[in-house]
Amino acid sequence: MSQNWMRHFELILTDDTGNGVLLSELKVTFDIEWNDVKWPSTAIVKVYNLSPETQNRIMQREFSIMKVIAGYDGIAPDVSASEVGKVKNITAAQVGQINGANYGVIYSGDIRFTVTGKENITDTYVMISASDGLEAFTTAFISQTISKGYTVKDIYNVLMKSLEPYGITAGLAPEFPTTVFPRGKTLHGMVRDYLDNVAQQCGARWQFAYGKVDMLTIDMVSHQAVVLNADNGLVGMPQQTIGGGVNVKCFINPNIRLNGLIQLDQASVYRAQLSPDLVNRSGVITDNNVNGNLVTTGLAQRENPASIATDGVYLVRYISYMGDTRGQNWYMDMACEARGATDYYNQSAVNKGFQ
Repeated sequence: MSQNWMRHFELILTDDTGNGVLLSELKVTFDIEWNDVKWPSTAIVKVYNLSPETQNRIMQREFSIMKVIAGYDGIAPDVSASEVGKVKNITAAQVGQINGANYGVIYSGDIRFTVTGKENITDTYVMISASDGLEAFTTAFISQTISKGYTVKDIYNVLMKSLEPYGITAGLAPEFPTTVFPRGKTLHGMVRDYLDNVAQQCGARWQFAYGKVDMLTIDMVSHQAVVLNADNGLVGMPQQTIGGGVNVKCFINPNIRLNGLIQLDQASVYRAQLSPDLVNRSGVITDNNVNGNLVTTGLAQRENPASIATDGVYLVRYISYMGDTRGQNWYMDMACEARGATDYYNQSAVNKGFQ
């Protein structure tokens, strides 16, 4: 098991050919938001006290892509003297995930704009704003005719091909309808609009995430449950809300991603407090087990306390990263829902991707 020891951070700025700079030793702050909607996620990064040369390169838009890698280096296990100095080959998936380490990419996106500023008399900064898949979302266009006998999957494959020039590839995908269409079809328009159509036919939602297009149905997840407790990064107690899911805070863990699962101790969830006025206006308030979730009923309002998973497994619908390489912030806040929950959500939760 990895240990949250020794923060790991890399900020990589590259141009369209992959050449760039690595900014890891400076003071950097970052705020990153992932919503479970198709609109590109956003990141705001501030890099402090850069050299004039590097600052000019950033401000002159030499770089077009920003990647943020964060987590922990951990404590490497002891090895025998005979193993010291030996080279070991590892796979790409093992990078940042062996010998007690737990770090990885938490954001990759197109740079939107950069500005300079001063925090005080001595400290200057460059602020970089980025959006994941922004260029593809706003400019990717397709004009192509598909012969008769095509399926929805054929349309999907053509759309993925049209996104390759933007460095975007296919990610998670649902089962596609097997209907064979007897007539040809002309595609002429924005790729994002055709992705909407494909997702609708599959009963799914799509978004750009980490350089890929993920299209998931309501029963799909991006990864299996990551256990969270006080020993491995959980901060405080998970908080049940009214109309907004279950809020969870932990140290930055790159293994937890949007639409993935986390596992909590069900008893550790702090229950939402109901006002005396609401209790007086309501009927008999009870907690019922519905599809493995504790559901509160009887309140005199549409928004009820979020369902509590009896097995402690929740689906991550929203993530906000807050980091400061020279300060205290090194956290991720999540809004989650119990699997199979049919809660009524407030507008703020809907904007985050709750259905």
